[in-house]
Amino acid sequence: MSAGEARAPDPEVGLCAACRFAHAQANARGSVFWRCGRAETDARFRRYPPLPVRECPGFEAGPSRGLPGAAPR
Repeated sequence: MSAGEARAPDPEVGLCAACRFAHAQANARGSVFWRCGRAETDARFRRYPPLPVRECPGFEAGPSRGLPGAAPR
């Protein structure tokens, strides 16, 4: 995949799976939550948006800080 080519989003997560501002966090019980890094500086964004995210004005393709091999349940 080239640097300008976007990854196909995980259908259960949506755009967050391919957004450079997204951070996946797992709890001790194995649940995975996606946090929006844009929410730290812009009140328009929810810290933990309801999934799947289908549209987002702050989306920028890039490597998210997801957990390797983790998928939401």
